[in-house]
Amino acid sequence: MRANPEPLRVGMVGCGRVSSKYIEAIRAADRLILATCTDLNLANAQAVADAHGFDVADSLEALLQDESVDIVLNLTPPHAHEAVTVSALEAGKHVYSEKPLATTREAARLVMHTAASSTCLLACAPDQILTGAMRGAREMIDAGRIGNPIAATAFMMNRGHEQWHPDPAGYYAPPGGGPFYNRAGYYVGALINLFGPVAEVSAMGRITWPSREIKTGSKAGDLISVEVPTHISANLAFENGVIATVVMSFDVWNTSLPRIEIYGSEATVVLPDPVSNNGNVLFLPQYESEAQNIPMRQSQDLGTGIRDLASAIDNNRQPILHAGLAYHIVDIMESVHVSITQGSTQQIESSCLRPELSVLTP
Repeated sequence: MRANPEPLRVGMVGCGRVSSKYIEAIRAADRLILATCTDLNLANAQAVADAHGFDVADSLEALLQDESVDIVLNLTPPHAHEAVTVSALEAGKHVYSEKPLATTREAARLVMHTAASSTCLLACAPDQILTGAMRGAREMIDAGRIGNPIAATAFMMNRGHEQWHPDPAGYYAPPGGGPFYNRAGYYVGALINLFGPVAEVSAMGRITWPSREIKTGSKAGDLISVEVPTHISANLAFENGVIATVVMSFDVWNTSLPRIEIYGSEATVVLPDPVSNNGNVLFLPQYESEAQNIPMRQSQDLGTGIRDLASAIDNNRQPILHAGLAYHIVDIMESVHVSITQGSTQQIESSCLRPELSVLTP
């Protein structure tokens, strides 16, 4: 462990919508200080910095040259994740990246190669898989309360980003577009946390509407072309034998979902949506008709990952949300799309360790 460590200084790259949640989480962390930020839109970066009282770097290069910055928080759009993370690692900075690690398996391999050659640590969202509900569910499974895990289902269905986003074209184009790349990381990551790595996938998908109308902002009324499947049903076979069905859709108006359900030989567990973390954990034992509400410890979600990265740096250990987990998720997402295109089951090239939750502060 580092002797009498000073708080680690964070440089935030990207000052968009999600940045406010990270700012709040970092301010609540004893071991972190948000020192500086930058954005392609420097006026936006300046406004965020002025509102919260930290510095602005006039470019990514300037931020990376700042020797006082210990951790780069990569909140750029997904297509920029690879370049920013690689540059930060090469500059000798630890990195916490928003999901995904990269938008293609090839790009993610480059990130992994760079991380392996670096003395710095790399961690990657989603840290929503570390909420009290998700941690409690894993404890129940590991303790044998559901018997042998058999199967799982996970759903995320809505009507698409054009309903609220002023410039949603990127959500419907490769690389990285579509509901699986955009949202499945939360659900697949949660399932890996519960069951371990995935061995193979098979999937079907469709483009329901070839174009979509933007509903808000300066581009309202404009049509965007849809180039990726917008409704995807994937089967994931885990190395431990569990089979999960994961449905991700931008084509559905109304639903009582999302949620995750876990089916064991002796009980079923129903988990709240890992994105919003709203709702109770329900435990349905065999032979009983009434579901039991299981109280779970409340925990912050967004911010848990970067706080753990700080702890990993201090204690010379691997982050819970380690790069191997993030790469495995990208590998699964790309394999799902290859399965849709080729109409065949895809073996997953990578594997990973389940997140090590024992080091996580309650």
